[in-house]
Amino acid sequence: MKFTYYTIIGRDPSLLEGHLKNVTEYAGFNDLKCDKKLLVIVYTNSSIPQTTTDEVLTICEKYGAETVLYPEPTSSFINNLYACWNLGYAHALDGMVFRGGSDQVFSKNSFVSLYNDRLSCDNEKVILQANTIENANRNLGSRHLLAFLGDTFESFSYEGFETLCDGINKNANKPLLSLSESLELWNRPLGFTSSLGQINRTDGCSWLMTKKDWEEHGPIPVIENGITGDVVIHDRFQIAGYESYITRDCVTYHFVRGESKDIQ
Repeated sequence: MKFTYYTIIGRDPSLLEGHLKNVTEYAGFNDLKCDKKLLVIVYTNSSIPQTTTDEVLTICEKYGAETVLYPEPTSSFINNLYACWNLGYAHALDGMVFRGGSDQVFSKNSFVSLYNDRLSCDNEKVILQANTIENANRNLGSRHLLAFLGDTFESFSYEGFETLCDGINKNANKPLLSLSESLELWNRPLGFTSSLGQINRTDGCSWLMTKKDWEEHGPIPVIENGITGDVVIHDRFQIAGYESYITRDCVTYHFVRGESKDIQ
């Protein structure tokens, strides 16, 4: 099955450099033995210097990433964000699609594990979630696991990350974990409000679905009845009978320094 990974960037070339290096070399995108696409949605607007956009495009070329330029038509961050997320699915290859923020780090060989885990699923209606670890210094109220491993790629501790991954997975005896199994192991993820009411699911920072899933249940809305689109799309999957799992061997650390945060 074909595989696409994509992310979004606009203002921070150094963040993109660290992210694409992690994805391609450390997390194993380059080692996938399938037709694959690395995709970056590059948003532009009048406040972003052309020199910054040019630097972003140069970094994308360095790592073999295809780019799609998105000239933002509005000043609404969230509208632009979801337009970019949907562009990623629209330009993905048919097959698996995995997305993540440019302020995320993925664990060693996690893309290979994720790909193989999805191939092992007999049921087509499956959503696989990377196990999310949030930066404890910036998102202490997160419903996910918490740790502090650094605020930037330059300060990030890969050794500490892998030690943490080994620790949280030491009692995980299977590659795919249901919500109940995740709660038993880690007491995470916690509950949240969805369009279905107060619930809990395995939803995290990054999930694997197929382009067909997006075509049938998307596009991802911005907000519906006060609920953001990343939750709504999973609500639709739940209604349609999808099974959702956390992947033991695909762990992501979230710096929580996306460009919307205005954090230097």
